[in-house]
Amino acid sequence: MRIPCLTEDLEIAKRDIRESGFCVLEKALSPDQVAKMRSRLEAQASAEEQMGRDFRDGGGQQNWGAFRDENGRIRPEAFTKEAGGRNQRVWMLINKGRVFLDIFKVRPVRDLVDHFLGDDYLLSSYGANIAKPGGVVMPLHTDQWWMPSPTRVDRSPLPIGSIRRDRFDVDEEMSDPTTISPVAAINVIWMLVDFTKEIGATRLVPGSHLSGRQPDASGEANAVQPEAPAGSAVVLDARTWHGTGAHTGEQDRLALLSTFCGPQFRPQENLTMGTHRKIVEDADEDLRALLGFKVWNAYGRVESPAVEFVEPGETSLGELG
Repeated sequence: MRIPCLTEDLEIAKRDIRESGFCVLEKALSPDQVAKMRSRLEAQASAEEQMGRDFRDGGGQQNWGAFRDENGRIRPEAFTKEAGGRNQRVWMLINKGRVFLDIFKVRPVRDLVDHFLGDDYLLSSYGANIAKPGGVVMPLHTDQWWMPSPTRVDRSPLPIGSIRRDRFDVDEEMSDPTTISPVAAINVIWMLVDFTKEIGATRLVPGSHLSGRQPDASGEANAVQPEAPAGSAVVLDARTWHGTGAHTGEQDRLALLSTFCGPQFRPQENLTMGTHRKIVEDADEDLRALLGFKVWNAYGRVESPAVEFVEPGETSLGELG
């Protein structure tokens, strides 16, 4: 399997995503944008830590993504420095600095998302991962784990509402799927520092997006870690097996993470509810659509389907008499 290299050519980038599951786009962000985003992110992360609102993962004794205990209870205390967390996550960047909105105007990246997701899509999540020294390797995963797999007509699959990050519907009699789910989400990893293997550059398994399966042990031997300068962006098909690399260096690895998904799917962050009112008021139609305020084929409306957008705080007429 060919490993994608740095490119500014969109046709090569499209081919890389189709064939390998990801591309590495050069100069997605300017040096000035990188500097401003990095400064804003470091200040935000420091303030959240001082407030005790920092979220940590990637420690040696942590179970990545295990938000619940064996009884199904949410366990936020597991994701702290005191519990061994290393990497710092900063959520909902949509609210945490106007400079972070610049990514939505990066035309080459948006052209790629347009190409693979089509006319309409949503911003599913927009956060940051500050990978810190001592962070351990993240198990390979996909960000389209929620998509039900094709199944045979004579088989009873796992109910769609019972699928979880650690529980998938697997047809053991169809080890090599004849059909697979289409791409329904695209991830973008925006590099605010030079990405190297030493500081935990993202691990990706070329071609895994076409396997029709969730990650297994076979992926470990085939994972690669593209290295690229600050300002580059990895654009990946969300079916691609990937994960943060182990951090054996000394410099923090700062990256912005944005995910876009089809309008049929529930975004990871509730941006329609959680985006600050001022951001929505100042947003153009493109950003309002990404945030979920655009009605899609009558979905996402409050009352009549004959509207283009809903408004923040809009409510139904309610009980009349």
